[in-house]
Amino acid sequence: MSNFIIVSDASGCSFRDLLNTAQSIVGGTMQPTHWLVVGSTTRLTKISHHRSIRKSQVVVTDGSSLSNLDPNLDSSNSTVIFLRAGDTLAPNALVLIDQHVHQHDLMYGDSAHGRARKFEEPSKARRPQWSPERLRSHNYVGDLLAASSSVIAAASQQLSGGLQELASLHEHDRSLRLSDACTSPFRIAEVLYHSSQERMTPTASLGAVQQHCTRSGIDAVCTIDEENHTVRVKRRLRSQPKISVIVPTRGTTEDLKGERVVLAAHAIETLIKYSTYQNFDVIAVLDSVTPADGREAIVRAGGSRLTVVDYDRPFNFAEKINLGTVCSDAELLLFLNDDTEIISPDALETLLGILEDQTVGMAGPMLLYEDMTIQSAGHILNPVPFDLYRERDLSCTGAQHLLQVQREASGLIAACVLVKRSVFEEVGGLCTLFPSNYNDVDFGLKIQDAGYRVVWTPHAQFHHFESKTRTPKLQTFEVATIGARWRDKLEDDPYFNPHLERYIDIWKENVMGQRSVLDALGPTAPIASK
Repeated sequence: MSNFIIVSDASGCSFRDLLNTAQSIVGGTMQPTHWLVVGSTTRLTKISHHRSIRKSQVVVTDGSSLSNLDPNLDSSNSTVIFLRAGDTLAPNALVLIDQHVHQHDLMYGDSAHGRARKFEEPSKARRPQWSPERLRSHNYVGDLLAASSSVIAAASQQLSGGLQELASLHEHDRSLRLSDACTSPFRIAEVLYHSSQERMTPTASLGAVQQHCTRSGIDAVCTIDEENHTVRVKRRLRSQPKISVIVPTRGTTEDLKGERVVLAAHAIETLIKYSTYQNFDVIAVLDSVTPADGREAIVRAGGSRLTVVDYDRPFNFAEKINLGTVCSDAELLLFLNDDTEIISPDALETLLGILEDQTVGMAGPMLLYEDMTIQSAGHILNPVPFDLYRERDLSCTGAQHLLQVQREASGLIAACVLVKRSVFEEVGGLCTLFPSNYNDVDFGLKIQDAGYRVVWTPHAQFHHFESKTRTPKLQTFEVATIGARWRDKLEDDPYFNPHLERYIDIWKENVMGQRSVLDALGPTAPIASK
């Protein structure tokens, strides 16, 4: 059994808040050896004499009685748990953490918030597994973190005040410093603590992210959205690599924004015209049935950048992408559906910046319908693959603001993704056993299986003019193949949470009631039936 040290910063909190925290600490199934309270000597003295503490075995200290490793820890077997003063520890929290301390050096979990309404549970922040890209945007891991003594020692090296100073930092700063030092982070998908309703929304610190980027060697411009408490890390490009834009098409003509256009020609023309990044060529993979006037429009739009590759086989999206890649020579590949249009002029730079991280294999933008509602914010495997928050209004921030932040995802829709050629070749490209559906789901999972991260960003946007009424014509063999290959991943998406409702495309807890809908969608949610 591990030794636990609870650490709380009492600065600015009331005695009542500290007492609530104390009573939850001593009233749990398992008790810590020490409770380190920093920031208030007066409250420390008063709380240590409270009868609930005196009757327990917990030693309340300001840190002077802890010595050894940092020199703030009583032994190398200790696990330090940061708990915000005023928050209350779940009765079984230490038991749950104790089950994982030998395999993981940094842990966090879910949390409950606010008071329950009549006939309803309190709101709960259900968190995904480890997402370092998202942690740079905001403190999505919450206010409770459990860290091994070795992580505490490493994180405290640059702090003159050791553990006490680490406890007094902004929670986003502390989380980033601990994440820099850990090697095996882990999410416990159970409620570990209870906090106020306003603490359900993650906090963010611009200064903390800037310091983290400096420590991590990330050359970026960081800015904060004060309204949504999210930080954008916009990486500066170290180079201007060539991109090959792969456009599979049959030269379809449609009405778009009141104009009759050849879709592929429009996608290519607008990319060339509006993108601020211009080092790209275009590989158009044309079906043999492409009309002559459609072919001419595509050639005209692409000009000297364009290479036409003819395709005379039955439709297979995966095969067309693979063929276009074989006919290109760039180190980066942009898969681009013919029914797309660039919105953010710097979209390619944003995606390129993400891919400069060697651990990232693929990056994708926010895709929007013509009416600016969401077409895809990355895949969610639930267990059916869905486009997250599909058809929701762009003003929707999503649960815990997940639509406002750059983050890891289990997959991205292949209508618009930027991929490293080396990664594409390593995983064998898109699987031709999925001619119509799930080729992108399979591709994303192969990339992650090879050890690379897949990142989605709201800071790059493209239109995807796919009809809202379109119903994918699922082929039985495609459904069977994706299930046989990836059943475990489909059933347990690491960027999901087992307590969320199944078979839907929003981050909604699996409980009835208006509260859970508001938690998932925010104030823009429609009136829901109770």
